[in-house]
Amino acid sequence: MNQYERVFNDIDKNGDGKISAAELHQCVKAIGLEVPLVEVEMVVVEGLDRDGDRLLGLEDLIRLVEDVEDDDKMKDLKEAFKMYEMEGCGIITPLSLKKMLARLGESS
Repeated sequence: MNQYERVFNDIDKNGDGKISAAELHQCVKAIGLEVPLVEVEMVVVEGLDRDGDRLLGLEDLIRLVEDVEDDDKMKDLKEAFKMYEMEGCGIITPLSLKKMLARLGESS
């Protein structure tokens, strides 16, 4: 059993092979996030449930986790870009790269 299956089975409290909005809501609450059940239901129905049964299958959960990871990676990438893009022009210029490398202790 892979890590996604273990997580899926942990969230799927009634063991029916699907995650309901209520089960996902309990999981979200357990990790300390306060998200109303109505919002969780909207995310499940409108964004994740591919087969229209208003429940999440294993594939839906994998997509959710990977989308979150991609969002985090994109956020990190944007933050790193902002560090190097100092001139406000939306690109990393040779001068801004040189300044950032000097800040990091690299001299050219």
